[in-house]
Amino acid sequence: MTGRLPADAVTAGRDPAVTAWTALVPAKPFALAKSRCADLTPAARRTLARAMLTDVVTRLGAVPSVHAVVVVGGGPEVTGTALASGAAAFTTTHGPGLNAETADALAALDGPARRFAVVMGDLPGAAPADFAAALAAAGRHGGPALVADAEGTGTTLLALPGPQEFRPFLGPGSRGRFLAAGYRELDVPAASPLRRDIDTVEQLLALPAATLGPATRAWLAAREPARPAGRTRIPEVAAL
Repeated sequence: MTGRLPADAVTAGRDPAVTAWTALVPAKPFALAKSRCADLTPAARRTLARAMLTDVVTRLGAVPSVHAVVVVGGGPEVTGTALASGAAAFTTTHGPGLNAETADALAALDGPARRFAVVMGDLPGAAPADFAAALAAAGRHGGPALVADAEGTGTTLLALPGPQEFRPFLGPGSRGRFLAAGYRELDVPAASPLRRDIDTVEQLLALPAATLGPATRAWLAAREPARPAGRTRIPEVAAL
């Protein structure tokens, strides 16, 4: 889908008494994602990015206060994954890049009393309850808010009372820039999987397996058998 989200996609099957959030998930093309996973082939990086996006989108869709999930950008492969996971997709012909694409989506999807969450697509351990708790806290705060990553330099989730609150700071070092712009940092425990965005396979393996979404678990299960002793290279993953 290019442009606007149908109005019925925002409210269908949801309790109108619950504060409505529209969750936007910015996504790079899978071929460009997870570049820090240097021990994986391009095909394995692509399937890992797809698996994590699938789990994030599916779990966001299970949060009662999230009335729509929209994957932003990423091209045809990402759009197909979004639609297959029950989300809408937004593409733009304006300048490429997650910040520009997110700003375009926010402006196009704005509506009366609608709140937005911008959620990173590489949080495979975050469960619906983790998203729900953060959004409830953000709702009580009322103003723009963020969840910081485990390193304390980036952000994994933004909560916006309206599109005008968005600032184009997504990327490395975003936490400090958002805080300087008046965002409040939500009190999310350091060990929460909502703070564990995945840039490397080592970070993924450090997450408790039980917290991972099914698509990411399947990606791990598809790894080849371990290599001989003394070989530390992460096993490759067949295309799923």
